Amino acid sequence: MIAEQFLFQAEGGFIRLPVWGHIPLSNPLKHILAHPSFLRLKGIRQLSFSQQVYPGATHTRFEHSVGVYHLMKLILQRMVSNPLAVGLQDERFRFDDASCHLLLAASLLHDIGHYPHAHVIEEQIPADSCGPVFSHHEDLCGRFIFQEQPGFPSIAEILHNEWKVDAKEVIAMIEGASTSGFGKLISGTLDPDKMDYLMRDAHHCNIPYGSIDIERLIESFVPDPERERFAITEKGIAPLESLLFAKYMMMRNVYWHHTGRALSAMLRRLLQAVIDEELLSGQQLESLFYDNADDRVLFELKAMLPQRVSGETLLLDDILQRRVYKRVVTIQPYTKNGTDERWFAYASDSLLCRQKEREICDLLSKRHNMNLSGLEVLIDPPSRKDIFDYNDLRELRVYPTRSEHLHYSLQLSSEYCRFDDFDESVFRSDFILSFERYTKKFRLLCRENLMEKVSESMNGVMEILQS
Repeated sequence: MIAEQFLFQAEGGFIRLPVWGHIPLSNPLKHILAHPSFLRLKGIRQLSFSQQVYPGATHTRFEHSVGVYHLMKLILQRMVSNPLAVGLQDERFRFDDASCHLLLAASLLHDIGHYPHAHVIEEQIPADSCGPVFSHHEDLCGRFIFQEQPGFPSIAEILHNEWKVDAKEVIAMIEGASTSGFGKLISGTLDPDKMDYLMRDAHHCNIPYGSIDIERLIESFVPDPERERFAITEKGIAPLESLLFAKYMMMRNVYWHHTGRALSAMLRRLLQAVIDEELLSGQQLESLFYDNADDRVLFELKAMLPQRVSGETLLLDDILQRRVYKRVVTIQPYTKNGTDERWFAYASDSLLCRQKEREICDLLSKRHNMNLSGLEVLIDPPSRKDIFDYNDLRELRVYPTRSEHLHYSLQLSSEYCRFDDFDESVFRSDFILSFERYTKKFRLLCRENLMEKVSESMNGVMEILQS
């Protein structure tokens, strides 16, 4: 079969990657890895500002993308060689040559649209009079897949000629618009993207929270044609639990670390201020970020800004010199009575954020005879985005293979049983909601020299935030 070259051969040698070790390469794979539009991912850090907390976290989207490809290949090897996995496939959901090629290409290229600090910016994209300045990285996949580079065919041509895949189908799958029926395999509870980044991020941060028994988890994968996704056998329950708990611990200790969150809020506010003050146009910022690298982009931004001292240049210097804004207010948006929507409202309304930040700065200026620009106090709101794939986990099913569990299929008139109904794990979907509650926080940040003044004016500050 054609897919054999991708799944089982290594005529292109090997690449050594942290976490997964030696990864076999096919020649079609090597031709994408060596393409300038893919090599640019070596300049884009996986964790943005986390290296300011964990100095080892300088790994890039390049190695992560190769890791996701590798895991998808291991999953597909099981789908085409394991008798149980093969037997459960049907005409609606079959891992033939075309679907294997498509899934491998989408796994490799799922982050091709990333630019420096993309995830940071996407939380609250700066806007000008024409709308958002930046696109989401998924929407930029086509830009780089069809990009022409001197002396190279486009990645789209490589996909067509060597991978036998239509680039538009790959882009549709990455954007979540695929009609192939395999889209849930790229993004969901059991996607290889999550498996790789949790292990890789923990490795480079040198923390013990991201350990997952990936091999055993993949060995438990079986197709679930009715749901168009993967199910697991009983042996996958324990490693799935480790994956879910690893994500919770990584959210607490890395992804939502207060220093990384503060620097992220500082960058978003800086970019919006640059646009508001017409220091640079939205098009200039877009061009600066889309074809740049983490190590250069902020220094080049500094060179493009007017050299006079302003709130914007001071804020940029704070970021570059790691003068991180400090937490002065932390609020849990979830209460015993439900969700306090006031704190989530800030995430979807950047104008409201800027208004409240200026009001607090004005309050401090009047009370303490200061001349604040409005950028010295920042709001870091919690996102409404589902962190723990709650809806996807609710759809996950178990395929019982042990005689002690076969009664589930008899009771449900189906070979599969919902993970929530299997009663073999505390990590039910409703339990995962508690992870969501304890992870998300609303924070008010300020420059370190203002902490005492904000504390002295706390009643007035809270009145502004709650009004």
